[in-house]
This record gives sequence, C-alpha cells and structure tokens, in this order.
Amino acid sequence: MESPPQAERPYAPPSSSPTLMDQKEKLFPARFFFVLSAILAVCGVLSFFIDHAVSGHLAVHPHEFQFVVGDVKKLVALSEVFGHGTGVIMVVLAVFALDLANRWKVGLLLGTAFGAGLMANVAKFFGIARYRPHAFDFSLPIWESFYQWFPFMNWLTQDELRQSALQSFPSGHSATAAGLCVGLCFLYPHARWYFLLVAALACFQRVVFRMHFPSDVFLGAALGMATATILLTYGRLPELVAWAESKIRKAKATG
Repeated sequence: MESPPQAERPYAPPSSSPTLMDQKEKLFPARFFFVLSAILAVCGVLSFFIDHAVSGHLAVHPHEFQFVVGDVKKLVALSEVFGHGTGVIMVVLAVFALDLANRWKVGLLLGTAFGAGLMANVAKFFGIARYRPHAFDFSLPIWESFYQWFPFMNWLTQDELRQSALQSFPSGHSATAAGLCVGLCFLYPHARWYFLLVAALACFQRVVFRMHFPSDVFLGAALGMATATILLTYGRLPELVAWAESKIRKAKATG
C-alpha cells in the first residue's frame, strides 16, 4: 500500500550564528558615540570664540581656575594619565590582570586608544600648527595662535615645528582618552558613564594646565571618539582580536 505523498515544505534558509559584533551591538551604543562625537565637534568649532577668554584667564597666576585647588587639583592633574600612552598601558595591564574572561581582549583597548591618538597626530602633522596656550602671547588675537598650514611640508627644515609648543591642535591626549573610553565602554557597557567622566576629566586637565585651548580639546575628543567607534563598528578590530584570542587559547590548550 502506497503511503500518501507528503506536503512539500517551503524552503527555509539556515539561520546564521551571531557574530561577535552582533552580540556586542545589543550593549554597545555605537549611535550614541557617533552623536556625541558630532556634538563635541560642534562645541569645538564654537569654542574658537572663547579660546582667548578662557586660556587667557588661565595665563594669569596661579594658572588654574580658583576652584581647582587641593584634592580637586590633584584629581584633575592625575586624570592626565587616562590620555597618556603610559597610562593606557597601565589600564590595559589592570584589565589583563583582573578580568580573566576578557584578558585577551585588551587588544581592543590598545587599538581604540592608540588608533585615536594616532589620528590626532596625523591631524597635527597634515593640518595646522598651533601654539599651546602656555607659549602664546595673549596680547595678540586668537587667530595668531595658528602658526602654519600643513606643517609636514616644513617639518625637517623648521626647528620651530618640531617643538612641542607648536603641537596644540588637536589635542592628542584628549583623542587618546576618548578612544580608550570607547574601548572600555565596548568591554564594560554598564560602566560607560564612569569612563566618560574620567575621559572628561582628562580633557579638562589639558585646558586647566594650559596645554591646549578648549577648541583643541573638543575637536581632539571628537576625532578620537569617532575613530574608536568606527574601528569597533565598521573596522575589523573586534574580529581581529577574537581571531588572536582563539589562537592564543588554542596554543595554551595544546601546549
């Protein structure tokens, strides 16, 4: 006796397994950081109108706002390490030592922090040289703080361009701090407001201690945050780190 023919089922494509970025996208608010970087960029442009007033006030002894004293001053001063290369290494080592589950993902932090800082240095080199506030004569109008366009064209022939006093725009520390902040938010999204606060303190330190004008800091942070977010959402950084992590774990297991 023949069995009745079975009804033909519609074809359903196999479901794909979620990637690392698919899993992280639920927790990592990439759109938030893109919007925030755009806001910072607008603030940076508008800050050109207050650069002279703010940094000129700080040029008067004792070189800090009156409310930045005592332990608050120490807190602001120590916040610089969040945007410094050595400080980034210390943060990465702390994550490596304390978070065993994510210790091999520290490449994300190195990539976002140093990638953001590198972009700021490229902007310095191919953009415009600018005096730092501590080296600028505030009897001059603020546009006189800009020294020369495309400094790379005269980098080897002009000693002035190789001096730190002409490397104000944009702020590399602010870009590095913003990049590190984005990387930490990617790994620990539940604590992103704390990382944003520390990054903001690092940026504030650059202004208060007359290393950068407010516009340098805003635009540096915007550049660093946008760079780090792009690396995590459109770049291959998470996949590269995941591949390296799998190789390391496999080598440890077989070795």
